[in-house]
Amino acid sequence: MNEQCFYCADVIDETYHHGVFVMQNEHVEKPLCPDCYKEWLEGIKE
Repeated sequence: MNEQCFYCADVIDETYHHGVFVMQNEHVEKPLCPDCYKEWLEGIKE
């Protein structure tokens, strides 16, 4: 089953990553495409 990227809404194949976000004081995993995952990783490095 394909999912959609949390950021760009592109359809993701079976090889996708999850980013962890804090929403309403809770850690939530969301699916990210490879490009958005790379950007997310860069963002958490700062």
